[in-house]
Amino acid sequence: MKFYHYTPTIRLKEIIESKEIKLATQSVFNKKEKPVAWVSTNPNWENTATKMVSTIFGKPRQLTFEEQAENLGCARIEVKSTGLMTWAKLKHKANMDLKAARAFEFTGKQKKANPNEWFGSLTPIKNDRWIKIEVFENGKWQEFKTSK
Repeated sequence: MKFYHYTPTIRLKEIIESKEIKLATQSVFNKKEKPVAWVSTNPNWENTATKMVSTIFGKPRQLTFEEQAENLGCARIEVKSTGLMTWAKLKHKANMDLKAARAFEFTGKQKKANPNEWFGSLTPIKNDRWIKIEVFENGKWQEFKTSK
């Protein structure tokens, strides 16, 4: 099984320079909850990684994969499975509020994501655990050349 951290291409430089996939703190709902570095086993794209934008009227709108690929880019970092936990285990180990976790699942499913593909780490995923970096260009995933 392969594990990918999906992100907009515009964030790749920051991730590469930091030498780690950082913990996501924006989705932490209470003081007891621990942030998670998220990955997915989806081999195409993790739909929860697709960004929202504001319309000219200030209303949020979900980008399509194609819109994100064109405007923000789509990138992924394949990582080793070491230290990763399933979504079911993470909910408990990260002390997530179960109501918030259910809402997260519901929203993910609305975006056509599968919680069974969600994995994560309670510690940042350092670059010594990275296998390869790819960007989505010309309709396919292509290796992104960089020095770690």
